This record gives sequence, structure tokens and C-alpha cells, in this order.
Amino acid sequence: MDAKAYRWLINELDKWRVPVDLAALRKRGPEVFDALVEILELGKLSVRQRVNALRALSELSLYWKGALERSTVLVRVAKTLVVGDEQALREVAARVLVFQFFRQEHSAALRSLLGAEELKSLLERAEALGLSDEVRDNVWHSFNRDTARRRFHIRRAGSFDGSILEDIRRAAFEPVFASFRALLGDEIYELAQAKQDARQADLLRELIAPDSGWDVFVAEVEMRVVGFVAVKVDPETLIGEIGLNAVHPAHAGHGVGTSLYEFALGHMKRAGARVATVATGGDASHAPARRAYEKAGFHAAIPSVWLCRLL
Repeated sequence: MDAKAYRWLINELDKWRVPVDLAALRKRGPEVFDALVEILELGKLSVRQRVNALRALSELSLYWKGALERSTVLVRVAKTLVVGDEQALREVAARVLVFQFFRQEHSAALRSLLGAEELKSLLERAEALGLSDEVRDNVWHSFNRDTARRRFHIRRAGSFDGSILEDIRRAAFEPVFASFRALLGDEIYELAQAKQDARQADLLRELIAPDSGWDVFVAEVEMRVVGFVAVKVDPETLIGEIGLNAVHPAHAGHGVGTSLYEFALGHMKRAGARVATVATGGDASHAPARRAYEKAGFHAAIPSVWLCRLL
């Protein structure tokens, strides 16, 4: 790029009240992408110029032939900036990486550029360096929406979800309650456990009430709710808790529970929690739940045994 073109490009990046003129950049052809990368990596631009350069690169990576090569360069540059020392750059770079991850779902050629685990690690590092609340929530919402290769959509539960959540709870816990009966015997089960199991339906209704103190999130597959998780964070102790949760048996074993738990952990972390807890059973019927919790990173545990006898 000659000196005149370089000055024009710098002037475009230096605009403050109006965005970079992407139409003008596109008219200059694919070489403008290479020029932007070169001056961005030189590190001599102001923060505003670098932010605009990264935004322009993200848009320009969609044009002309050779999208894979440009996207590869863009991801490399954004990964460098997401852990840099300027908050404005981190925020834009984080958004760009999430956008690139989303694009990869629609292009087999791009899918090897950025994996979910790598993106999650990068975003966590960016968050630790101080993303603003607005950008942090936007980035994590986008990431969680698009992780697991867009198989699941996770959203906050509403009162209108009550009946489907009850159907999921009943189907998921039926074998658990049958296991309790088998372990305790009919007489002890009816005296010591049956009423508590029956009250679980009331508990679910209480959890999704607006003033419950719990946040309940649901997972959707093809616009149908297939699982839920209740989450609470104590602002004084900074302890986050996963409460009642379930996945419909027809969708078990496909990662829905793991996605819900990872979402819940991210929600706790953003709410200021320092430690996460969850309680589960030690019997065979809870083995899938224990595996899912362990997959989500729950490893420290205090074993407990509940003993019963007739009098």
C-alpha cells in the first residue's frame, strides 16, 4: 500500500462519530484486508484506530474469495487482542471471536479455526481482565447460545413453562423415586420418604415463582423445552447453588444437562459467586446425574449416607 493509500486508511480508522466506511474499504479490494492486518499488528495505532480496524477486519473477512485464509488471520489477531491491556480492544475482540464461532456452524471449511473449549478459555481470560457488565453478558449469552454446535438454546424460564417443566420433572424423577422405594422397602418409604417426593411438584412451582429467590433456566431443542435447572447465589457467602434440575429421559445422554450446568456455573460466576455447590444421591438411579456433575467440574465431595429403620 502506497503512502497516500496508507494515510487514507488511517484517516478512516480515526473516525470517531461515524463508523468506518466499509463500502469504501471493500472497493479497494482484498489487499485492504492485508493492509489492515499489517498496521494493526504493528501496534502503532491508537486504541480507537485498533478497535475500528478489528471491526473492519471482521466485516471484510466475509468478502471476496479466500474466506478461510482471512478468517484464519482474523481469529489469530482477535485471540491476541482479547487478552491485551486495553478494555475496549478486549470487548471488541471477544465479540469478534463469538461471531466467528457462530459463522463456523455454517461453513465446514471454517470449523477447525476455533473450538468451543478454546473460545470459552479465551472469554474467561478476557472477563478476568475486566470486560464491562454489558459486554460480558452479551458475549456470554451469545457464547452459551451457540455452544454445543447450536444444538441447545438456553433461556430464562417463565410461568408459562410450568406445565412442561412439571412433565419433565415427573418423567425424570419417576425412576429415582422407584429406586428409593426399592432401597427402603414399601413401609419405610411410605413413612419416611413418600411425602417428600410428592412435594417435589410444589417445590418446582415455588422455584419458578417471581419472588422465589431462584433463577430457573430451560434448555430448548428445536423450540421444545427438554430440561431445566434452578440456580441461586447467596450475596453474603458468595456461594452458588444448583437446585432442582432435570432433563427429559427422551433427551438424556445428549449433553443437555452438561450444557445447563455450564450455563448455571457461568451465571453464578457473573453474579459474584466464589464456589458452586450441588447435592445429589449416591444410589444407582443418580449415577447419570453424578457423571454429569463431574463432567461439569464438580469433584470435591463429602459423602453422606441416610439411614432408616422402623420403630
